[in-house]
Amino acid sequence: MNLLAKNLLILASAGSGKTFQLSNRIIGLAARGSSPERIVALTFTRKAAGEFTDALLTKLASAASDSNEAARIAAEIGIDPPEFSPILRATVHSLHRMAFGTMDGFFAKVVKGFQYELGLTGGRFELLEGPRAAAMADDLLAEILGNGLLDEVGETFFHAFRRSLIGKEEQGVLASLRSFVGRWQSIYQDSTGLEWGPSGMAEIESSVWEQQKGNLASAALNGISNITFTDPRQTAALEKAILALEQHTIGSGSLGSKAPALLLSIIDTCADTVSGPLFVKFQKPFTIDGQACATLRQMVLLAARCEFSAALSRTRAIRDVVAVFDALCAKRLREKGMLGFNEVKLLMGAWVHDEDARLRREAVDFRLDSRHDHWLLDEFQDTSRAEWRGLQPLIGEAATGENSSVFIVGDKKQAIYAWRGGDVSLFDDVIRQYGAGLEMETMAQSWRSCPEVLSMINRICGDSGALHELFGNVADRWEWQPHISAPPLQSPAKQGHAMVEIVGDWDERLERTKRILTDIGVRDRNLSCGVLLRGNKEVREVAEYLRSQGFDVIEEGHREPCRDNPTGTLILHLLKWLANPSDVYSREVVAMSPLKPLLGDANGSDPWQAWEDLTHQISTHGIATAVRSWIAPMEHQLTEFGRLRVSDILSQLSLLDAGGNVSIDDAVKWLEQLQIAQNPGSGAIQVMTIHKSKGLGFDLVIVPGVPDTVIPQSQYFDIAFGANWLSQTPPKWARRLIPALAAAEAAWADHQRYESFCLLYVALTRAKRGLYILLNEPAKSSDPSKASLARWISITSEFHDQIGDRLEYGKPDWSTSVPPSPQNSDPDKAQNLRPPEPSRKFTPPSPSHHRLGSSPVSPRKAQLGIQTHRILEQISWIDESPPAFPKNDLGDHLQHLLENSELGSVFRRHSRPIELLREQAVEVQQESRRVRAVIDRIHLHKNPDGKIHHIEIFDYKTDAETDAGILRERHLPQLSAYRNCLKTSHPAARIDCFLISIPNGKLIAL
Repeated sequence: MNLLAKNLLILASAGSGKTFQLSNRIIGLAARGSSPERIVALTFTRKAAGEFTDALLTKLASAASDSNEAARIAAEIGIDPPEFSPILRATVHSLHRMAFGTMDGFFAKVVKGFQYELGLTGGRFELLEGPRAAAMADDLLAEILGNGLLDEVGETFFHAFRRSLIGKEEQGVLASLRSFVGRWQSIYQDSTGLEWGPSGMAEIESSVWEQQKGNLASAALNGISNITFTDPRQTAALEKAILALEQHTIGSGSLGSKAPALLLSIIDTCADTVSGPLFVKFQKPFTIDGQACATLRQMVLLAARCEFSAALSRTRAIRDVVAVFDALCAKRLREKGMLGFNEVKLLMGAWVHDEDARLRREAVDFRLDSRHDHWLLDEFQDTSRAEWRGLQPLIGEAATGENSSVFIVGDKKQAIYAWRGGDVSLFDDVIRQYGAGLEMETMAQSWRSCPEVLSMINRICGDSGALHELFGNVADRWEWQPHISAPPLQSPAKQGHAMVEIVGDWDERLERTKRILTDIGVRDRNLSCGVLLRGNKEVREVAEYLRSQGFDVIEEGHREPCRDNPTGTLILHLLKWLANPSDVYSREVVAMSPLKPLLGDANGSDPWQAWEDLTHQISTHGIATAVRSWIAPMEHQLTEFGRLRVSDILSQLSLLDAGGNVSIDDAVKWLEQLQIAQNPGSGAIQVMTIHKSKGLGFDLVIVPGVPDTVIPQSQYFDIAFGANWLSQTPPKWARRLIPALAAAEAAWADHQRYESFCLLYVALTRAKRGLYILLNEPAKSSDPSKASLARWISITSEFHDQIGDRLEYGKPDWSTSVPPSPQNSDPDKAQNLRPPEPSRKFTPPSPSHHRLGSSPVSPRKAQLGIQTHRILEQISWIDESPPAFPKNDLGDHLQHLLENSELGSVFRRHSRPIELLREQAVEVQQESRRVRAVIDRIHLHKNPDGKIHHIEIFDYKTDAETDAGILRERHLPQLSAYRNCLKTSHPAARIDCFLISIPNGKLIAL
């Protein structure tokens, strides 16, 4: 392989060393004099980007320190050994300027650096991603719905939305609505040149069906009298079919589960023949001809065209609704410089649609071309059309430039991300575009899988005959090259075992999965293990089952300590109750657990005193120490798995404690979202979707859920794309009768079949030494319309020629050569749960009082205090930014106080030079104790030179006490502690303290 060819495209199979070749290419370019910062290397995940950066630095360090390594690496690249130390030095010094990362990240950097050149002039560019982007989308949806902007198209929109939920009812409505709008918006933004639901395609209005169906049905029934039937039951069946069709309502979806079989046979015949008699079957085959045939054909085609017309109309309505949402996004977000990843990509590719955008993009490309000479693209099969449009001008310039180059690597057989835009046909476009200027290589030697595993993969995935038998001509797209193991993997020490086994139903396969894991000794041997499944529902089910059998399970590459075990869930609910004492559900969860004694006496009669005591422990010792002391009595009941999860939680709470004062509510929010990334390790089993497993490798892989469902599932064909149009789809029976829709569905079906090949290939090629495929007994049909992945494996495994119900390569006892798991080396080793002596003792500002007032506190008063603080902490200055109060009694009361009492002066700045702090955490060492507190509101008064000369401290109180003197006496220790805390950092400032009595509307100076 000429690794340093000017323009090189590599088709690399799974495990063949793409990262290895990427890093070698970069080293070779640097050895030839290219500066590292002039090289761009892009992939799709931060993990992959980190891997090839690590590989690059590791190789350079090895070559710089070892002449033998230098010679070996140079030979791999095909160059004379250079002086590697200067290359390493230059690379390290250029790390902050190097464009090694994700494609999304690169596009975002370009837009940030050239936002005005790209036409983004409304504000400073800000990338919206993750929870923040979802929250803003929710706010915009609420604004649209609240303002009634949907008007007449609203009903159509929500009918379409409800249809999108079929099979996904377990999702939350808001999440589903967000997904629905987001999906259609991305299509709306990227559908330039496509007409939405062109009305002329159906050549008819959907209302025509109701106008004509009665006459057509009558004519068809009259025509039956001219047909001679051999079986009188056929006459009755035909009459029933005609009446059933007449009763159909356009837009209602399918013909219903009780549609007569003869009607379905008539529809199929109409789809297969455009003229002549209808040859159908009921009891026995018979022919419908004459007037009945002509009228029935006309009636069926009319129903189908009217269904198509209704789908086109819905599509236009959805376009109008999404246009409203997108216009609001433009006004609220994009015009202010806030863009999501998809919009960044579209902005980078806008040059293909608009001449002004093309000219602006040329100015950007000129500057980028002067910065970057060499482009390396990884996982090219996952690149979308939008991403390629954004890159194409830069790649084209590099491919044709004298001192620049292009390197593209990917695998057509791993194209599993079409659902998010990945377009494997881009390989063919690149080959056509650059032609002779692009060298091509293949890599089929695996550095991951042993010979036994590859023998199974070659047998299944390399059987072109079985593929053609089941899936037809789409199998021609499957470009297979036999895989071989690299020499180091062919040694006896690396032998393994691969097996396909028919096991029966799902429960039996779960049990068989457990036995395989037990027989191999996953718990005790130094093995990584992956159980790979098709969907999230199966992942949760298998993970829960294996945990119940005592295995240490990680879901989707991370663990969730507060969700995947009973003790973690219990800790979370206990803290939820402490954060919100009116949370009855969380309190009852604790009451049904071994932690019930924490809630009060044996009868649970005094929970509020218990609540006060527990929160006092937290304010005194910190959350982690308090939780550790509560859980310690349960230590003897915990499994090792449970101890590990409790250790995770305690570690995270300790980090929160170390970062300063954190409320219990903050800790709850943190723990609810807590996910701890975990790489494959010995003893732990990773249960994940096949999509998430891409890029990973496991010593042992089990695939217990190879589906026997038909590929594709036609119910998921919900948007049809033509050459210059798109539309929602009518029911399947109608689609068969509309040539444009039938062609669109056939193309979609071929894409689905090909992606299913890729999905199975990705699953199988994750295995290094052990591969176990468990099948239900697949259907025997060879009808392409009934083809499934399980049937594919069954045919290639040739069970009918085997003795028994399994096919295997290698020996089942392969794992006996694997060494035991290292002892006492687990970095996640569970902590000792016994309460330690705290190295530092934390105390609240007042030893006898808590933030919400004196003890005891009723649940109503506790909740009042929490709600009051949450409202007031949102208020800055009411004379500058009028606050929005909740529409309830408390909100009305607070609004009245701030507008009509002396308290209003506290919340008005009157243009004074005051810096405002709200919910300010403070922590200070005072003699032998360390004081922590959260001060509700602080005003820092500043001189003209910016120095703080006066500080005002305000503390909100919800005590019902009306006597100001009693309130002063009650809370003076707390406010004095606040004053002393701030005096430490501002010794020259005058500090005044005030109580804000909410029930009484009083401002009380201390």
